[in-house]
Amino acid sequence: MEKLRGFALFVAFMLLLTACSGGQQGTQEEPAAEVPAIAPISGDGLVIENGMAQQIASYTDPMKMDYTNEGSELLRFVVYVETDNDTDMDGKPDLVKAMVQVPLQAASGVYKAPVLYEARPYIGGMYAYQPQLPAAGEYEFDIEDMYSQPAKRTPAGSTTTLEHAAAVDPSDWVYTFENDPFQQQFMGNLTTYDYYLVRGYAVVQSAGLGTWGSEGLECCCSQAEADAFRCIAEWLTGDRTAYTDKENNIEIEADWSSGRIGMTGRSYAGAMAFEVAASGVKGVETIVPVAGPSCWYEYNNTQGIPSGLFTGYDFITDLAATCASRMFADVDSELVETYERYLATLRDEQIALQGDYGDFWAQRDFSKTDGLKCSALIVQGLNDVNVRPKNFDLMRDAFLRCGCEVKALLHQNGHVTPANEQMKTDIMIGDHTYTELLNLWFTHELLDVENEAADMPAFTVQSNVDGTFYGAEEWKTGNILTLTAAEGGEQTVSAEGAQPANPPLVSDTLDGASGSDHLLLASQDVTEEITVDGPVAVHVRAKSSDLDTDMLMLSAVLVDAADEPFRTYDVGWEVLNVDDVQKKGVDRGEGVPAYDLVEYRATEMTRKIVAYGSMDLRNPEADYDPASAVRRAEPIEADTWYDYTIWLQPNYYTVQPGHRLEVYILPFCGFSQSDLTLEVNTPEQLVEYGINPDNVVPFSRDYSFDVSGGSADIPVVSSGK
Repeated sequence: MEKLRGFALFVAFMLLLTACSGGQQGTQEEPAAEVPAIAPISGDGLVIENGMAQQIASYTDPMKMDYTNEGSELLRFVVYVETDNDTDMDGKPDLVKAMVQVPLQAASGVYKAPVLYEARPYIGGMYAYQPQLPAAGEYEFDIEDMYSQPAKRTPAGSTTTLEHAAAVDPSDWVYTFENDPFQQQFMGNLTTYDYYLVRGYAVVQSAGLGTWGSEGLECCCSQAEADAFRCIAEWLTGDRTAYTDKENNIEIEADWSSGRIGMTGRSYAGAMAFEVAASGVKGVETIVPVAGPSCWYEYNNTQGIPSGLFTGYDFITDLAATCASRMFADVDSELVETYERYLATLRDEQIALQGDYGDFWAQRDFSKTDGLKCSALIVQGLNDVNVRPKNFDLMRDAFLRCGCEVKALLHQNGHVTPANEQMKTDIMIGDHTYTELLNLWFTHELLDVENEAADMPAFTVQSNVDGTFYGAEEWKTGNILTLTAAEGGEQTVSAEGAQPANPPLVSDTLDGASGSDHLLLASQDVTEEITVDGPVAVHVRAKSSDLDTDMLMLSAVLVDAADEPFRTYDVGWEVLNVDDVQKKGVDRGEGVPAYDLVEYRATEMTRKIVAYGSMDLRNPEADYDPASAVRRAEPIEADTWYDYTIWLQPNYYTVQPGHRLEVYILPFCGFSQSDLTLEVNTPEQLVEYGINPDNVVPFSRDYSFDVSGGSADIPVVSSGK
């Protein structure tokens, strides 16, 4: 879902020379020589001013091969937390590697540090392992075997944080892989949370099971993965054992931790924060998930059909392999074979469902949780076509269902964090930068400081009209604007020649009229400012005679149209460009590299997609709830009318007076041009390329469907501010 920063080639060469045997670094093959413990320091502990934590520690850069904790006011070291499960089936509970950064004052006992915890499988390394999967059914793999729980290790001794930190080896977190095409380094985002670290927070990051330095298998989006990340939270509260390495069983406690944890991170890390919170684990008091999937079915599919993000059905398999950095070096061949049998099982289960909801996806649908006990500030880009806004909506509903406090921050960009760690940029949200806003949030939630975070509205929304942020309490109101079909009778929509890609839909296809490959279902002039606030439901009656054709996609799009260009934000498949407000204008602390203060760049358009959605013509029962998209017991009949409700991605979008709202029915929405695989290749050619034809989403343009009548129910409020 995202890429990390590269690392210098000469450093990569130096690090490769230090690689340990067995494919893992940072392990000890024999006890290290005794090193004097880090000297403790005194101090005043946390300092709070204007409701925010202030800097208490001088900054040191950990991303150097000669790094040492000696003389640093920030300690860095690695621990290995013991989990419950034995996912690699070697007879021992898996150990997962966690990177710890803690102010020396907290390690010295001056105060107990609140913890920011990021669970992010990407940070162990990506892409260097390319699995060779067996054919479907060639081997059997019982996933339940991964959940066995052997007896725990017996500690052989213990050490203190100051003793362990004295013998730190920076190659535990600074390294590259020889065959990594992106030259990524572990903890490439190690410095992302430096702003909070120098202000007294501890920072803990882990890539989890099956990643570089950890044991187990990378079992993407599974309960086992969430359980392992939960175990790190338990270590931070004193309820779980961790060791200094994977061989000597020397126990180490997080005695510097206050036991109060806030989890955050974008994309995969946002999902992991939610999944750990869903366990109800003690200590996780708040999460700030950024563009995180809450339901992996909804990330990959929508209303019974693949959403079009990927060419194959096997996204979960691919993501697991992408992050399986434990497999990057010379690990045991039997372990590799076991893992590839597991990956093949994941692939086959996804292929079997072909976009429908089933047990495979139910096990990965954390939006159904009833275990949430913490608060949340959910951050979502309204123009994110990767982790689409419905995932945020399902996540928020879960918090409300569990009776938890939940706020939302909705911005106009795509799949990014407002304080962007790759671009080194931040934005203003009212009177504060995004970074300061999170300082207020975590200081309120983890330190019980009364500040502005306590008064945040239910929604903080960036206006699509002028880019300012405003507060709102409305969402999915009962106030519905209904647009009815402009024409009566039957109308045919053909997939032949239809545009499969999302970005050019408005300019190339949806031009205010019907065509052979799209239908203008309804339109209405807007006479006063209204704001769409939630998911739009488009109702149609449809039938098709082409039931022998795979993947019968039925889509709908809501468009904001005007005769004159208007200012808005158009992201497409990328993220917004930015305009500099002030270079190095975001002070992140003395010694901490500053970020640039920027604004998201708006553009002038006459047509803007407000919302879009798709469903399977074969599954008229599929509704907004992902679980409603189970496979029909009986197939639909040819040339028979069925009622469909296509749910569009939710949005918070203001439509200005003088504009028009237009609703279109069309075959495809969300597909990229690369999804023409089966149109340009025969199954035999795909096999030659090493592609399993059964795994390819059967994109085709040789079907049509008839539409009779219809309407669109649009949740609105009468004013955007």
